[in-house]
Amino acid sequence: MKLRKILLHTGLTVTILISVFFSALIWFNPAMLQHDSKETTDTGENTTSVSKKTLSDIFLPLQATYNVNDLQYQLPSSENYLIGKVWKIMKKWNSVSTSTKIYKNSTDYLTFLKQNNALLLNYNSPITVKVFNKVFTQKIEGLSKFKFNRIMIPLENENYIYLMNDQSKAVCKVVVNNMKAVKKIKTYLKSSSIQNNKLEIDYYVLNNRIINFYVNSVQLPKYSYLYNKTNISSYVSELLNPSGQTSITTKLQKNKTVYLDGSDNRLTLNDTTSAVQYENYSALDYYDDANSGKIKTQKLNYYTHLTESLNQLNKIGVAPDNLRFDEVNSEDGTVTYRSYIAGFPIISNDNYGTYKIKLMSTGGKEYNFSLNSLQVPVPASQYKQNLPSTYTVLRELENAGYTLSKIKDIRVGYKWQKNQSSNLVIDMIPTYYVYIDGRWSELEDLLSTN
Repeated sequence: MKLRKILLHTGLTVTILISVFFSALIWFNPAMLQHDSKETTDTGENTTSVSKKTLSDIFLPLQATYNVNDLQYQLPSSENYLIGKVWKIMKKWNSVSTSTKIYKNSTDYLTFLKQNNALLLNYNSPITVKVFNKVFTQKIEGLSKFKFNRIMIPLENENYIYLMNDQSKAVCKVVVNNMKAVKKIKTYLKSSSIQNNKLEIDYYVLNNRIINFYVNSVQLPKYSYLYNKTNISSYVSELLNPSGQTSITTKLQKNKTVYLDGSDNRLTLNDTTSAVQYENYSALDYYDDANSGKIKTQKLNYYTHLTESLNQLNKIGVAPDNLRFDEVNSEDGTVTYRSYIAGFPIISNDNYGTYKIKLMSTGGKEYNFSLNSLQVPVPASQYKQNLPSTYTVLRELENAGYTLSKIKDIRVGYKWQKNQSSNLVIDMIPTYYVYIDGRWSELEDLLSTN
């Protein structure tokens, strides 16, 4: 056992050194992995190639589910695994006409949602038809503001798809042509990689939100990555002093470093967690001298709100490849982008793998993100985490004293954990997260607290 342990640690060390070597090549020559870079940003100190994210990069569906034989399954659905393949097929379709129906109650809507022989591509928060047109290269007319969070593709019909809104129970039927490629989608679904990794689910209504509940216990793998910590100076330069002409003031507080530009911009670094908050409360663009100095307010439509949040994300400058549009906070409009691993989100209150963009009605804005980011994957053990069914989780929460009315969402996601063998490696551990009291909390923390 001792020899095996020594060999395991030696192998991991060698792998890390090799990964660091190639990572160094990438860090010192980013063009090696960014041949399609669209913009070069000069920070004043060095020149870095920055690839801007597009709607198609960020607004792909997050998850695929499959209805067959009166059962529902969640499918492995990373960008290049299934969703990316279906996206490439759908881009070749052409929309012809639309019609919309609103279901009167959840029962009828769920019956439609669970229909057999259908593939669904799902979002956590709605997008608009206008976003869909750009992401999927379509030309649906007259419904640009229609919001939906599911795309249903019937697999026994080659003439139409459905855009579905769980909240309003509205369904838009889109008649399309050139759908013969549905046969190719059916072939993907029959592959052993899909069949061997599908997870049985149930569409469960929890506080007016339809959630994927895992019917049985599930086993999910652990992943390991080298990680990188970006120097805060690059963000100070980009966000507070892009022209190189501003004097920056630095203040040290307990566990925090605050950078100020003397006007309305503030950058705060949590020295313990590496979480960053950028605040710009400037309302100069909305100050109206002609109206007695009153502050004008802006009310962005939903499409503009989403696209402008993406513009702000690009201003930060370093979004990872696996970053996706995740959700919109209904209370303050904050748009959250999360990193996804094998179709599951990284969830962290320290913003690891997460970017939050808040646009204010007076023109101000706020960013929350982390200096830490995942880089090169490294070989991990074959360890898999056993997770209980979601129904079991719900019973555990009730037994611990939590009321169902306070639980807004339940998800399986990955938590960020330092590797015990190497400070250069981060382990991604699958676990349950519960949205309660306005934040995501790990299930174990909730149960241990009570």
